[in-house]
Amino acid sequence: MTGPDTVGGVGRTGGAGRTGGSRRAAAHRALRTAAALTLILATAAGAGLSAGPGPVRAGVSAAQSASPQIPVDPLGAPVAIDQAAGAAAGTPAGSTPSAAPSATGPSAAAATATGRAAAAPADGPSAVTVGGTGEFAGLEVTVGQTTHLVNQVVTVVWKGGRPTQPSPMVFGQNYLTFMQCWGDDDSGPDREQCQYGASKGDNRGGDFVPSRQLNPGRTLVDPAEPIKPTQPNQNVFAPFRSFDGSPAETGGSSQFFGPQSTNEVPYAPTRADGTGQVFFEIQTGSEAAGLGCGNTPKGESGPFTEGRRCWLVIVPRGSTEVDGSTLTNPAARLQSSPLSASNWAHRLVVPLRFEPVGLSCPLGSSELVTSGTEFAAEMIWRWQPAICRRAGRIFNFGQATDDMARLRLTRDRPGLLFLGAPLNPADQAEGRTPVYAPLAVSGLTLAFDIESQSNSLTPPETAKRDGQRIQEMNLTPRLVAKLLTQSYRFAVNPGDPRVPAGNPRDLVTDPEFLDVNPQFRSLAFPSGIADLLVPSADGDLALAVWKWVLADPDAKAFVTGQVSPVWHDSVNTAFLADGTVQPPVPPQELPVPGYPKPDGYCKQFDAELQRPEWCNLDGHPYANNMAEAARAAARGDTLARSEWDPSTIPGSLKKANPQAQGLRGVLALTTTAQAARYGLSTAKLRNGAGEFVAPTDPSMLAAAGAAVPGAVPGVPVVDPAGRTAGGYPLTTITYAATVPSAISAADGKAYAELLRYAVADGQKPGIAVGELPAGYVPLTEAMRARATAVAQTVEERAGKPESSPEEPAAEPGTTPRAVPRAAAPPAGGGGGAPEPDAPPAPSPAHSLVTLAPGPPAAPVARTARTDVGGLRYLLLGALIAGLLAGAAGVVVPRLLRRRRP
Repeated sequence: MTGPDTVGGVGRTGGAGRTGGSRRAAAHRALRTAAALTLILATAAGAGLSAGPGPVRAGVSAAQSASPQIPVDPLGAPVAIDQAAGAAAGTPAGSTPSAAPSATGPSAAAATATGRAAAAPADGPSAVTVGGTGEFAGLEVTVGQTTHLVNQVVTVVWKGGRPTQPSPMVFGQNYLTFMQCWGDDDSGPDREQCQYGASKGDNRGGDFVPSRQLNPGRTLVDPAEPIKPTQPNQNVFAPFRSFDGSPAETGGSSQFFGPQSTNEVPYAPTRADGTGQVFFEIQTGSEAAGLGCGNTPKGESGPFTEGRRCWLVIVPRGSTEVDGSTLTNPAARLQSSPLSASNWAHRLVVPLRFEPVGLSCPLGSSELVTSGTEFAAEMIWRWQPAICRRAGRIFNFGQATDDMARLRLTRDRPGLLFLGAPLNPADQAEGRTPVYAPLAVSGLTLAFDIESQSNSLTPPETAKRDGQRIQEMNLTPRLVAKLLTQSYRFAVNPGDPRVPAGNPRDLVTDPEFLDVNPQFRSLAFPSGIADLLVPSADGDLALAVWKWVLADPDAKAFVTGQVSPVWHDSVNTAFLADGTVQPPVPPQELPVPGYPKPDGYCKQFDAELQRPEWCNLDGHPYANNMAEAARAAARGDTLARSEWDPSTIPGSLKKANPQAQGLRGVLALTTTAQAARYGLSTAKLRNGAGEFVAPTDPSMLAAAGAAVPGAVPGVPVVDPAGRTAGGYPLTTITYAATVPSAISAADGKAYAELLRYAVADGQKPGIAVGELPAGYVPLTEAMRARATAVAQTVEERAGKPESSPEEPAAEPGTTPRAVPRAAAPPAGGGGGAPEPDAPPAPSPAHSLVTLAPGPPAAPVARTARTDVGGLRYLLLGALIAGLLAGAAGVVVPRLLRRRRP
C-alpha cells in the first residue's frame, strides 16, 4: 500500500541522493584545485625567495635598498661584489660608497671610545688669516694650516707690509718676527709663554731684537714696560714659564729651548711689493718640552682626538721704537725686543690645534708589530689612530731595512712587513708562501732648503729676492754622483788630498750645475752646498739611486774615475779600487744598498792646541734616517760637528748651530712624504728619456704604470733606468707582505683590517689622522683591488697549513712552492706580471668566487649572506600545506563514498 507519504518519501529520497553526489563531486574538484594552486604558489614563493635581488632604482643608495649584494667589511666600507652589482646599486664599478651610520656599527663604537676626548678641531678650512691694527692696519698674514698639526713645516704668507730696510738681509726696519707659544686663554698667550730668545747671536738686526732682554739701553726705555731694572747696570728679561708649572726662568735663557732646538724666526723680510713668505716649523711637546703642544692629560688613557692647543704669534716691526721715536735713516736699526710691552701690543695671534702626542689608543689595547721600509712610516703613523679606533688594535711601526724585512718572511710570526721588492723565491721557506699587497706609490727625492743669497756682484733685481726660498732645481745623474761620492772640495774637511784640486768647490759653483740651473749664476753661498744628508743605512732605495746614476753613461764614467773632457773634474779617489784609502768602494761593486763614505781623512792640529783630529764624518755625518735628514734640512741643520769648545774639560767638539732663516742651503735625500711634511722643495731629476721631471702625482703614476715584472709574478717594481716619458725615475711601489700560514688567525684578521682600511678610507688625501698624507699618490683601482684580494686571503688562510703542491698554483701575487727550490724563478725574473693599472677581470654574475692573492675576480671578493628571516618558515609551511591538500583531494572523496547508504 502506497500513500502520499510513501510516494512523497520515495520522491524525497531520490532527489537527496542526486544532490549529495553533486556536492561530493564539487568538493572533490575544489580540493584538487586548492592543492594544485597551493603547490604552484609554494613553488613560486620558493623561487622568489631563492632568486637574487632585482636591480635597484637609480638614485636609491645601498643603505636604502634591501639588496644584499652590498656587503660591509669589518671596517664598515661597503663595496659591490661585481661590476654588474655595483652598477645596479647606482655605484660605478670599483668605487667604494660610504656606509650609512649605524648605532651599533664601528662608527658608533668609535664615537663612544672618543667621548672623553677634548673638543675636535673646528670645521672649515684649516688656513687662517689675521690682520694688523694701528700702524699695521694694512697687514694680512695667512697661516696655511692650523689644525691636525704634528711636527711639520707650515707656510706663512703675508701682504700689505712695508719693504724691509735697508735690504732683505739687513734687518733695520719693517720686518716680522715669529714665535710659538702655549696658553690656555682663548684670547691668546702671554709673552712669558713664548719660545723666543735663543737666537740672540743673530746680528743681522738690532742687538736686542733676537733676545728676551727688556732694557735695550740706558736711553731707550719702553714707558709701557712694567719690568724695569731696580739697580744700576742690571739687565732684565721677559720671564719664560713652561706649561708644566715649573718655576719661571728670568735670566734670558731657558733649559727648555736653545739655539739647537728653537723654531723662532726673529727676522722675516717683506719684499718690495709688500708681500712675504716664511716656512715655519711647528713643534709638539716632543720637540718643545716647555710648550707641551699636542700633549694629552696625564693619568688618562685616552684615546684622544686632539692634544693641547698652542699659538703662533707674529709681531710686526715698523720704523717706530718703543719710546715713540721714529727712525728716519733707512740704515738705522730697531733695537728693542719684540717681547717689550709696546711691541708686544701689536702682536697677531693664530690658534694652533694639534693631533695628540703619544698614545692614540687606550692603554691595554692589544698590540701588533709592523716593520719595514721608511717609505711606509708616514702613512702608517697617520693611519694608526683611525685604525685603532675602529679595530681596537695598536699597529706599531718599526723601521727596518728591506733585507731585514725579507728575512723575516722566512721566520715564524713574521707580522706585517713593508718593502719595495719581494723575497726571492729561491730564499722562500718551505710551506711559507708570502703574499704581497700594493700599499703606496711614492718616491725618493733630493729635497732642498736653499734661500737666495747675493754678494756685491749680484744684480740689484736679483738681490731683492735675498732670503726667499728657491723652488726649482735640475739635477742630472752625474751631478748626483758628485754629491754621493764627496767629490766637491767643500764636501770633505780642509786639506783632504783625495779630492782632485781642479774639482769645483761645491754644487752651486759647478759649471755643469749652472749649465742646467742658470737661476743660480749670480747667487753666492758663503757656506757652500757641497754634499747632501743621507741615511746611514737604506737598502732597496739606495740600490735604486745607484741604478739610476749608473744607467747614465756620463755618470758611470765619472764614478769609474774618468776625467770629463767637458767639465774636467773626476771622482774622489777614495771611491776607486786603486785609491789611497782602504777599504775602497770599487765601481764594479756598485750599486750597493747604501751610501758609502770611504774617505776617512782626518785633519790634524798642532799639539799646543790640545785638540783631537777632526775627521770627515764629523764635518759631514750621516743622518740616522731619512726623516731626520728632511727635518734637519728644513731647519738649515747640516748635522755637522764642527765647533771646538775649549771651555769644557776636556775640550769638546760640538754640533754647529743651524743656519739662520734666510741663509740656508741644505740638501737631503728623503722620501716625497717627508719632504712634503717638512715643506722642502724637490729637485727635478733627468730620467731615461732625457726629461727633467719632478716627483708629482702624474709623474709617479706614469713610472708606476710602467713597472717591470719582478722576482714574483704580479709584484712589479719600478725600473729607475726606465725611459718612460714623463715618469719620475725614483718612484717606488711599497708592498705590505706577510705569510698567512705563519701567523695566527687573530693576527691575520687584524692585518686584513689594516689592509682594507689602507685601500679604502686610507686613500683619501688630507691632513687629518686616517687620511693619506701629502707625498703619496692614491692607488689605482687595480692596485686597490689586488690589495683587497690579498687582505681576504690573509684573513682566510691565517693560521692554516698551506695546500699541497699538487693543488692548482696560486694566482700572481704569491710565490707557491709547487716546484723544487732550484727550479724557482731567479731574482729579477718572472714574466706575465700585469701592469699596476690594468683593470681587474670581471666576475661571473652571482657566482661564488674563491679568492687567492693577485687580481681578484671582482672588486670585492666576498659574497654577501642572504638573510630572509621568518620567510623561510612560510616557505616550509606552504610546501606542507600543499602536500596535505593534495592528499586530501584523494582521500576525502573515498571517505564520502563509503558513507553512502
